[in-house]
Amino acid sequence: MILEENENYSYVVTTDGAGTVLNFQQQRQREKNKIMVDFLHKDQWFFLSLPQALNKYLDLKIEGSKDVEDCLNKIEEVRQIIKQIK
Repeated sequence: MILEENENYSYVVTTDGAGTVLNFQQQRQREKNKIMVDFLHKDQWFFLSLPQALNKYLDLKIEGSKDVEDCLNKIEEVRQIIKQIK
């Protein structure tokens, strides 16, 4: 299930019999031999349930908040995503 996807990054949740995985992918650049090269950064978090994965997603979303209003807006975005899941 795709939680968020745009041209630069994506958050996807997958669930199987063993648990739930929150996957993150982001297109990035780094310098290699004095040349900038593209690469795909990936991260995964493993959970026992979907609510745990959604809590982590919420934590990641509000992590870079500039102020309280920005934080509240991001919380509301996640609430809308959760409503679509139910």
